[in-house]
Amino acid sequence: EVAKHAFLHFNQDENDNDGGHPHPVELVLNLGDTIDGKCQDMAQYDGDPVIIAEAGDDPGMYAMNHVVDAMAQYTKGPILHTYGNHCLYNLDRKQLQDKLGIPFVREEQNGDDDDGHDDGELVGYYSHVHKGIRFVTLDSYDVCMMQRCPETSAKRKQAEAILTQHNPNYVKDDNMNSPEGLEDLEKRFVGFNGAVGEIQLKWLQEELEKARQSKEKVIILSHQPIFPGSSGGVCLMWNYDQVLSILRNYSDVVAVSLSGHAHKGGYQRDSESGIHFRVVEAVLENKPEKTYAIVDVHEKEVVICGFGNCHSAVYDFEHLTGGEWTAPTAAAAATAES
Repeated sequence: EVAKHAFLHFNQDENDNDGGHPHPVELVLNLGDTIDGKCQDMAQYDGDPVIIAEAGDDPGMYAMNHVVDAMAQYTKGPILHTYGNHCLYNLDRKQLQDKLGIPFVREEQNGDDDDGHDDGELVGYYSHVHKGIRFVTLDSYDVCMMQRCPETSAKRKQAEAILTQHNPNYVKDDNMNSPEGLEDLEKRFVGFNGAVGEIQLKWLQEELEKARQSKEKVIILSHQPIFPGSSGGVCLMWNYDQVLSILRNYSDVVAVSLSGHAHKGGYQRDSESGIHFRVVEAVLENKPEKTYAIVDVHEKEVVICGFGNCHSAVYDFEHLTGGEWTAPTAAAAATAES
């Protein structure tokens, strides 16, 4: 029902009577967690017995099919999808590709094996240019535990090594999702997070250089937040610092970073680069359930018009031109959206 309401709104030719938006939405951004991880045990969470019976042995696919049907109401432009941990609790990457059209590619790690098959693994990062804006979608579950084969996945083995080094709960109790005993930013080293791999980091830098040469503005899309302070430490990418370093080197083109994962949302502006980091409030765990936003990108600012529990905000682009800008204090950041 939430997706039906939002995508019907997005598809209207004029939204003057519903939020004051004067023109059609030209593309849609989905920041992940398209379905709830609780789909796998609906009975435990007092789900509707009729729906439980209809869902059968694959409740995740059942839920995804319903959301995809709701999304089909939108016909004005493309939908740029990221995927989140709740998606991976239900479906693997091939299924997400089939259902959402995420353009996963298979990275070659060490060349071809003896059978002529590469030993790469599916990753879902890509870019899309629209009217001088380059939307750069990162895959923050490039290196992760979820839906990676324990026996053959190099990315899974890399994730295991990261958790072994940083999270004693994984080593001692085989509890990869517990941040118990971890402090501050170290809390990010849990199993429901992940990292951007080396090949993707190189690709990100190349995409930002293309934007600079083409005089485009960039909006970064990711499921996991990138900037400390925009969310709690437990939701950050494992290697947020590497991604942030690259973004800071291109602060003349990177306007805004939009992410999900921390369902209550958040915001912080980087005092070093001026880049805005917004964690957009999710439908999951937010009441009223019609929580979404319409975003207008202008020459000098981006305007977010929120609905439900999604906060509205205006973020200036002064840092792109070397103009004066201010980073909000902690108190101001908490009230930057209204």
